Parts: sequence; C-alpha cells; structure tokens
Amino acid sequence: MLFQSNRKEKETTQQVAQSLGFFPLEANTNLTEKISSLYQRTWTNKNYQLRHVARRVIPEGEMFLFDLLDASMEDDSPIERQAVALISPSLNLPPFTLFPKASQQYALSGLANRIVEWGMSLIGEPVAFPQFPALTERYVIASPDPDEVHRLMDEPLARFFSQTEMYTLHAAGDLFTFAEMDTRFDTADPQSMTRRVNRALEIFRALRK
Repeated sequence: MLFQSNRKEKETTQQVAQSLGFFPLEANTNLTEKISSLYQRTWTNKNYQLRHVARRVIPEGEMFLFDLLDASMEDDSPIERQAVALISPSLNLPPFTLFPKASQQYALSGLANRIVEWGMSLIGEPVAFPQFPALTERYVIASPDPDEVHRLMDEPLARFFSQTEMYTLHAAGDLFTFAEMDTRFDTADPQSMTRRVNRALEIFRALRK
C-alpha cells in the first residue's frame, strides 16, 4: 500500500508540474548541494535529499519544483513540499532566511514569535528593520551577513514583503527557494501550485537588481 501511495503521489506531482510547464528531472549532486546548502546549519549534519524535482527554463534562468527531505530521519519527513527554487544570474543575494511570524490575532502569538525568533537566531544574526514596522510585524529575518541584508532591503522591497503573508524564503547568491506556511496549501491542486509559481516570479522581480 505504501508503494502504491508513493507512486500515486509521484504521478500526481508530475502531472501538476507538467501543467505548469515543468518537466521531471533527476536531481544531480550539484543541484542537491546548491539547494540544500541554504538549509544546512553548522550545528547539524543533516543528509538532505531532493525528491519529485521538475525544471522549467525561463528567460532569466531556471525554476525548479522540489521536495526537500532529511534522509537522516527515519520517516523521511519532508522539510519542503513542492517548494520553488529559482536560479538566475540576475540575482546577487546575501545569505538570509525570511520566516513568518504568527498573527497577532492569536492568543499565543507572542510566545510563538519568541520561539521563532530564537530558532532564527541559530541560523544567523537577527536583522532588525525598525524603519519598516509593517515588515517587522510580519517576518523575522536572519543572516550571517546582516550588513548586506540591510543594503538589500530598501523601501520598495520592504513594502513588497509587507504586503505578503506566511512566506518562507531561503536565499544566497544566484538562488532563492520559496514556499508558504499554509496548512491549507495543496500540492496536488494546480491552482495552488500556479499561485506558488507566480509568487516566486513576483519575488524574483522584487529581488532582481
């Protein structure tokens, strides 16, 4: 039954990807290392693997859909499910991670956000943007190079992210990966995946300098 379920999941994932102009790809070592390097942390030794990878060529570079798994975990639990990676020579990004805060409408949002901020502090130095309160209300940003992130995050880019919700972003150099922290998101739904791909393209246009 598990084999049949996995095969069905793979078929559905490929069908949705192909409907969006992506084609199945066997992830090579270079691609796996390039994407997983955004998720590696100095205090862990995780064995990341890509699954259900598909590629689409765009005028400015390449886009990929992928699942990211920690193969060191017994259940191969996915860290990302059909996230988008975009690689382009038009990008020159400092290393940073952007992670959503819990909405203030929830009673435990304060505690949840302190936990998020603590977790992000293990990734890199928290980068504060007091001049952009709407951005600070929605996201925590961390980086091993905060000065470069401050230079990147100008007013138009801060305004762009301030108008979004529940985005997660991992970035460095000519690459970023994008997904959303949305429990309602369905990777088997073409409309959901269309929105995700289009949002990744919007982020690319905002980050491109």
